[in-house]
Amino acid sequence: MSGHDIFHIAIRQNFYRDSMQLLKISDSTRRASRGVVEASVIMATATNKEILMRRGFRPSAVNEAQESDIIIAIRAGDEEAVRLALLEADRLLESPQGASRQDEHKAGDLDSALRSMPDANLALVSIPGDHVREVSLMLVERGVHQQIFSDHVPVEDELEIKTQAAGKGVLVLGPGAGTSIINGKGIGFSNAVRIGPVGIVAAAGTGLQEVSTLLDHSGIGVKYGLGVGGNDPKDKIGGIMMMQCIKILESYADIKVVGIVSKPPSPSVQEKIEDYIARDGKKKYVLAFIGGAKSEKKSDRITRVNTLASAVLATARQLGKEQIAQAVAQTYIPPEKLLALLEGEWTKLAQGQKRIRALYTGGTFTYEAEVILGSILQGEPIYSNSPIMDIKQLDDSFKSQETSIVDLGEEEFTRGRPHPMIDPTIRRFRIAEEAADPDVAVLLMDFVLGYGSHPDPVGAVLNEISDAKRAAEKAERHLCVIAHVCGTSGDLQGYAQSIEKLTRAGCVVLPTNAMAAVASAVVARRGKVDIDRIYAQYLTVDGGSMK
Repeated sequence: MSGHDIFHIAIRQNFYRDSMQLLKISDSTRRASRGVVEASVIMATATNKEILMRRGFRPSAVNEAQESDIIIAIRAGDEEAVRLALLEADRLLESPQGASRQDEHKAGDLDSALRSMPDANLALVSIPGDHVREVSLMLVERGVHQQIFSDHVPVEDELEIKTQAAGKGVLVLGPGAGTSIINGKGIGFSNAVRIGPVGIVAAAGTGLQEVSTLLDHSGIGVKYGLGVGGNDPKDKIGGIMMMQCIKILESYADIKVVGIVSKPPSPSVQEKIEDYIARDGKKKYVLAFIGGAKSEKKSDRITRVNTLASAVLATARQLGKEQIAQAVAQTYIPPEKLLALLEGEWTKLAQGQKRIRALYTGGTFTYEAEVILGSILQGEPIYSNSPIMDIKQLDDSFKSQETSIVDLGEEEFTRGRPHPMIDPTIRRFRIAEEAADPDVAVLLMDFVLGYGSHPDPVGAVLNEISDAKRAAEKAERHLCVIAHVCGTSGDLQGYAQSIEKLTRAGCVVLPTNAMAAVASAVVARRGKVDIDRIYAQYLTVDGGSMK
């Protein structure tokens, strides 16, 4: 950030409340951008205003905006660049070019929408949580299956919706379900995965993405990935839709293996699932309860694992020798090879560097990293904005402490702005802040490709990563950046290209989130870890050999 830059704030009152436009970059936009260092056109939410102030814009100017206003924030090298950029921003905001085409049908209410599409059997619901009950129950009454993206749905509403839906044979995926695969087609945040003999029931969005993409790398397809929402396996909901999904997958002859991906369910829900499999199940099952404790297995049809990576290996093993061989080749690095790969990183660290800073966009990845790092770094304080078990609560989600694992998709970061999988702005800022701490040894990150995600999540932060590594080197330190890319060769962002960009920038790219988490601890502890124990616990199939 240059000391000679000009910072400018413009406020358009009530603009967001009155108007929403889609913007197209034109030649005039490109001309106006010359000399502009940074530009934002954003809602005046508390989160967005805090970000602008952290970027150097004057608090007195930023705080003049109300929540219904739009802020135009420009940092440029000279006044003329600011003037041109501001004129172009106003032109774009007032332009009718983003308006809907006149020939497109617009339904004013649910009844008219259903009349216009009488054969529709799936509704995607994304409305404020307090209003979901009314809409969802109307859809249930009409026999329409649902994918509910909405968060903050009262748990009593979710229970009522799912109880009525189960009675009518209607599938309700969610609330808070951002990812599903239905008959090979991705819904929401999903990836271009091949179709095959696996069905997945998931109460974890990026968990479903991780397992399905790693299976794709292993030559194994997924026909169904049904996201039931994080509340479903808890006592208050009782696994209503999880059980419905399992029964549906049992009825499909082309599904050979069913995976269940979730944070550990309540004991009563786990017992309900396993009792059903033991009594009525005809297929093979992989239960991936992330970080879950081992318990007595009720059926030989069940394989239990506690990481997403091990779920993939277990699924492949259920399908045959060829499949497990390919899965191992694509998703597994033996412990001795991992140590050899990382030794060049930890030997460059300065004496005081020992902390890990994880900046995640995926909530399930955050949870899995907390499980693994909590186990490896026993006795060391670990902080998070979404802590589990012995992890401590961050005093301020916007500022890390010691070793920190931050979920950038939590509400404090997404209130009034897009999810970090869509908008990487917050992570861009955090990379520089974390890397400036002389105690930091490792920066750990996920990059999620696929439908709905940013068109180039790696490229969006590549300059910040390179700048952070150069700044550390200038300060006679080494910053180790460990990354995992969740995606497939069919994703528009380019899986191989994303890995290549990170590698060229000096990052260590690992095939799974679990392995990336393990690697961050190995580097921070300079190889002094019980690697065999870690692998036996988190990176094998039920503690078995990978041979």
